[in-house]
Amino acid sequence: MVCFGILACGRAGVESIETAPPGLASSAPVVEVVAERVREGTISQRVFAPASLAARRASRIGAEVPGRIQEVFVRSGDRVDEGAALFRIDPEPYEAALRRAKAGLDLARAERKQIAVDLERRSALRSDGVGSQSDLDHAKTALAVARARERQAEEAVAMARLDLKRTLVVAPYAGSIAERFADEGTTALAQPQTIVVTIHETSELEARADVAERQQSVLRKGDPAWVHVDRLPEAIRAEVDSVADTIDPATRTYRVRVRVPNPDHRLRGGIFARVEIHPEPKAGVLLIPRDAVRSEAARTRVLVVRDGLAVAVPVSIGLVSETHAEVLSGLEAGMEVIVGKAAHELAPGMSVRIVAAPSGEAT
Repeated sequence: MVCFGILACGRAGVESIETAPPGLASSAPVVEVVAERVREGTISQRVFAPASLAARRASRIGAEVPGRIQEVFVRSGDRVDEGAALFRIDPEPYEAALRRAKAGLDLARAERKQIAVDLERRSALRSDGVGSQSDLDHAKTALAVARARERQAEEAVAMARLDLKRTLVVAPYAGSIAERFADEGTTALAQPQTIVVTIHETSELEARADVAERQQSVLRKGDPAWVHVDRLPEAIRAEVDSVADTIDPATRTYRVRVRVPNPDHRLRGGIFARVEIHPEPKAGVLLIPRDAVRSEAARTRVLVVRDGLAVAVPVSIGLVSETHAEVLSGLEAGMEVIVGKAAHELAPGMSVRIVAAPSGEAT
């Protein structure tokens, strides 16, 4: 439930009304008022919040395998594409390791083939009644072990090949190099990892806004949004990417993240912005003009016209647009509510007469 301005939210039925003492209305002058009927309609409430722009993704890129940094291909401020080379660890030790692993695989395959031939010979001898069953079983076990060693050697080759590939570190996504921490000749570690560069995604940024908790139920992922930046003449069309489920107990706000396209890289992380979010409208709700609502003594109420009198009715208000307010309880469709200055200046129980609104005044 959302209230606007200093309005307080309460719940009351239509039967809860305030009237003046008997006889007071008859002696009071009749005041001409403008009134509108409570009606069903559609309402949407725009949400405004300050925000700051930040990279949607920021990654600290370090060595995946230990070794001497042979070359760093980028500098701070460089823009890189996804897959672009960032730096290289000296590959020579890993090339040697791959050669050793391949040699080990060749040896394991040769041994397995030799044992397979021996098993075939022993099987033939056993079929001819020559040789023992234990010799045959031993040969079968030896072949199983040889096959396992061959698979182990294959895994060693695959790991050596992967380590060699990891000596060249590439950008995980398109972005810009925020900072470079190491130069050629530095001995890099994998554990703990030596960070060489930091990359920020720049083709798409994120506006992070903290929105008042009373508007939490209004916003949804995918809601259209506009991001306003002071130095840009036009707002940037964006979209709500996520809405936090938790409220910050200190600020009574929740975090909303808005995805902001930045294909021309004209925006930078850290820039202050203002977000304007347009949630999906609510249809089939009871509506009254916004200026019909008044707040007094921590109560939200309106003045309805009943039997020629202004009667105060407590109401509960939901969404509020620039012109109308959603009524959650307290009123029914067709009831006449006083609008304009009279809605805030009249005392309950005063005699009133409904007149047409002046020309050009909204009703």
